[in-house]
Amino acid sequence: MANSTYINDAIEQALLNVHTGFIAKIVSTSGDIATIQPLAMNKAVGGESSVPAIITACPVISSCGKYESFICQATGNECVKFKKVQAGDIVFCVCADRDISETRHGGMATPRLGHHEISFAVVIGVL
Repeated sequence: MANSTYINDAIEQALLNVHTGFIAKIVSTSGDIATIQPLAMNKAVGGESSVPAIITACPVISSCGKYESFICQATGNECVKFKKVQAGDIVFCVCADRDISETRHGGMATPRLGHHEISFAVVIGVL
């Protein structure tokens, strides 16, 4: 029975290290790159929770932002403007299958080892 518990814990820990999507807060932006803080805490099987590390150089897709409505003073009509992500925004991020740092500008590259790591994140939407 102890072996099955060990195996189940090992499987659970491996699955905890596979990242597919998560919610984060924008710490700062520079063009289409953001520094983000994941909001879900990390927890090893049987361990204590810990605050995840800040992720730097996280790409932000160009259509990621929010729409803000306002009354146009010239016409009195309701207008809408698009605002790019900014510090403090809560965003949804997805993790690429493999490292995209060498390929995100269109080049071909052999990615380093690893799958679905949190450092492979891309900001895709504002919540």
